[in-house]
Amino acid sequence: MVEGADRRTRKIVTMLSVSQAKVGETFIYRGYGQKCPGCKYFRVCAENLNEGRVYKVINMRKRTFRCEAYDVEMRVVDVVEAEIEAAVPSKQAIEGIILTFHPQDCSNELCENYMLCSPIGLIENDRCEVVRVYGRISCSKELQLVRVLLRRVPSS
Repeated sequence: MVEGADRRTRKIVTMLSVSQAKVGETFIYRGYGQKCPGCKYFRVCAENLNEGRVYKVINMRKRTFRCEAYDVEMRVVDVVEAEIEAAVPSKQAIEGIILTFHPQDCSNELCENYMLCSPIGLIENDRCEVVRVYGRISCSKELQLVRVLLRRVPSS
């Protein structure tokens, strides 16, 4: 088994700039550039990642390639979707359960927990496994919320 992955985590081969390619690093995939679709490496470099998702580098391969479109040295890496901290209702905060993720309905961007309530990398109705439960968080709307670590799981 690959370190940083388990049987439900799909390993993806992709390419990152040499400066980004470090085991343990996470990144948000923002999509590909205008020049990318014509590249011979497009399928492995960009097409197999999902825009807006957070990925974690779990392995670096020895191969490097020159990105001719953007003149950047690229390294072949293995990534998985990263686990993401989020706020969920206390009744769903049980390690091992699969839940349907719903961002909390909150517009207070100044709240210390706002990023947990609307985390980057997760969207409405994602199926997620609760990997770890950290504990209750304070909520100005008086919701009973718990900080957890979530792993997105494929639909069945």
